[in-house]
Amino acid sequence: MKALSIVTYYLNNKRKVAPVTGIIALAVLAISVTGALTGSLFEDERRELAYYDQFAVVFSIKRSGLSDDILRQVKDHPAVAETYEVVRSTTRTQGIFGSEGRPIYYLSETDRQAFADRLGWRLTEGRWPRTGTNELALTKNILRNRGLEVGGRVGEEADERDWLRGEWLIVGALASDAVTGGVGDRSYFRERYLTDPDLPPEVANRPHVLTIRPAEGKDLELEAFLDNLPRGEVGAFHRTEARQELDEELANINMILWILNGISIVVLSLALGLLNVIFFMQRANEFGLLAALGYTKGFLAVRTFLEAVVTVAVGWALGILLSQGIYTVLNATLFDPKGLAPLTIMTPRVLLFTTPIPVTVTVFSVAVVLWQLWRMDPVAIIERRD
Repeated sequence: MKALSIVTYYLNNKRKVAPVTGIIALAVLAISVTGALTGSLFEDERRELAYYDQFAVVFSIKRSGLSDDILRQVKDHPAVAETYEVVRSTTRTQGIFGSEGRPIYYLSETDRQAFADRLGWRLTEGRWPRTGTNELALTKNILRNRGLEVGGRVGEEADERDWLRGEWLIVGALASDAVTGGVGDRSYFRERYLTDPDLPPEVANRPHVLTIRPAEGKDLELEAFLDNLPRGEVGAFHRTEARQELDEELANINMILWILNGISIVVLSLALGLLNVIFFMQRANEFGLLAALGYTKGFLAVRTFLEAVVTVAVGWALGILLSQGIYTVLNATLFDPKGLAPLTIMTPRVLLFTTPIPVTVTVFSVAVVLWQLWRMDPVAIIERRD
């Protein structure tokens, strides 16, 4: 007599196998949601911080702006390839968990093209803003998020919910591979919104923020120089600092997510382990007969392990397919139209979130069943059956 094959057993016992695979599939879907949503959120954060992969920033912490001495030190340093006087503001966008700010950089017309090229911004529609006007060019994901197009208007006067002061005409759409934002004219913004009547003109016109393009291969040298500037007068922000802040933030969030996922996986493993014990008790006659016919407990243990692996693998695969199908619909209806980073389960982060499910469920289920199997007395089983 040959032992019943695993495939035959599954085909003859669909009602027993289906609940287990279904629960695993739903668990994969539920846990992958946290990884996919936070992954999209983190990707949006990286888009903004990608700015510091290209530039470092020095800013004044005084009303008088950057002093002539600081400006001279920065511009004459060998690690500095180019500097841009930039004024920064933000416009509101709708994120996954609420409103978020996206940067608008105001520069002179002579600096605008080089600055945009460095960020990988390419004008695909309309034109660049003109000097002395309330015109903006925005990246396409901001336009999609706000439901705007070239010719539309942003700013608190056009939308009371916006964070951007005044009213601004969108004259250009920018394609971007990484950085989100927009550009406008510095002279118009400063004259309209940053004029300080309490300061003399020679002080009021000093730059408050200087954006720095590092010389080729001298990023670390520039960062060391910026870190040594007098902190009582200026502040600085660069790529290493930006990455450290993001990594610390993500590490805290990930720790909370792993704790929650761990609790969920343990509960799931307990539930499925107990369910497998019930199934084992229902199959006691089968295992007792196989043992009485000479099949060793080692053989039965391997058979039990293979059954668990196949069941869990099928459930995990179904969960992956179900998750990706739902995310595809959400991307088409929500994330892509809003210019947000798309959801996907096929990333190392999300797959890492879901991998503990099949591993833990398999180990726990097999351990519980093996414990029952090792205590099994085939003679007693046969006698009770007869």
